[in-house]
Amino acid sequence: MFLQNKNFIFMFPLILAFPVIGQGCSVSTTDGGVYKTVDGGEKWNQEVTIEDNKATLADSNTTKLLADPNNSDVVFMISANQGLFVSNKFGDSWKRILPETSTVYDIDADPFNQGSFYASVLLNNRGKIIASNNGGTDWNEIYTETGKGSYLTAVKADPFIKDSLLAVNSGGLLIRSLDRGNTWKPMFPFNEPVINLVVDKEMAGSLWVLTQKGVWHSVNGGIDFQHLELNSEMGYSFSLLQKERGRLFLQTDKGLFQSADDGNVWEKIVTLNNPSEFPVNTISFFPGASDRKWAIGAGMTLYITEDDGISFKAIQFDLSREVGSILVKSNDPNQILVGVKVINRNKLGVF
Repeated sequence: MFLQNKNFIFMFPLILAFPVIGQGCSVSTTDGGVYKTVDGGEKWNQEVTIEDNKATLADSNTTKLLADPNNSDVVFMISANQGLFVSNKFGDSWKRILPETSTVYDIDADPFNQGSFYASVLLNNRGKIIASNNGGTDWNEIYTETGKGSYLTAVKADPFIKDSLLAVNSGGLLIRSLDRGNTWKPMFPFNEPVINLVVDKEMAGSLWVLTQKGVWHSVNGGIDFQHLELNSEMGYSFSLLQKERGRLFLQTDKGLFQSADDGNVWEKIVTLNNPSEFPVNTISFFPGASDRKWAIGAGMTLYITEDDGISFKAIQFDLSREVGSILVKSNDPNQILVGVKVINRNKLGVF
């Protein structure tokens, strides 16, 4: 049974600033990496120092920031062109791990086993999933794609089933392991690249997948999926799907939408003057705050709302790259990390 969109509720927030750097600008080799604030966004420092190394992350495209759920000071960072890094000081400096590869696609923490992490990487031109049981110091291979040219775009630990992992490869095949990667089985073939794989942290067995055909939902752990029928007013191109605090967020070429009932009714949140040019790249809620305070990254701007999207404070970065990831420290919301990257909108998942 497909879910239907019943109506739209439009909210018009106050926008205080807009990105001013166009898509045609040349990319700086020194404004990449990660930016940090310790005062809630008033002042920012570029944090690109690599420990015991003369190189920096100043030319890095940061694709993901992940906090250790058991230690708020420890942060993992994926650089699209330099690999995987870790900071033990919430981004003040970085140490490279996994020197064997500069191609890391995803990393996730095991919610049941402290110090355990899983990463999807490219090693010797083969797509692999590797695991660490000591905080990222040592890694072992737990899955390999059958041939060259295929890789794992995402790997996720199931928050409800101990030792259960999910992954999707570049061909769109969803796979699962129930024994921490010792054995795997195919689950569902999307037969097209997957833009986002979201494991619902609030409902067991609930998975969300975004492809260029739209949003897919499974309620049985990926055995089968239903394709949500989206209203034509929501557009036909998609770039972001996130599930946060019981709400589903979807970025399309028509704007940012949210649903509080798993995609039945959608509300539009008007955040940018031109969402097809500067779509929302990431969404992050503030830990410990009410559900009304969250942030989005779009273009060269970080937008923070404290009234659930009615109005936004805009923090503009004078960069050639876009805000691609946001991480708020769990025990100190005044400390925020922002990862920036170059986004090629001709590739899958962007406009």
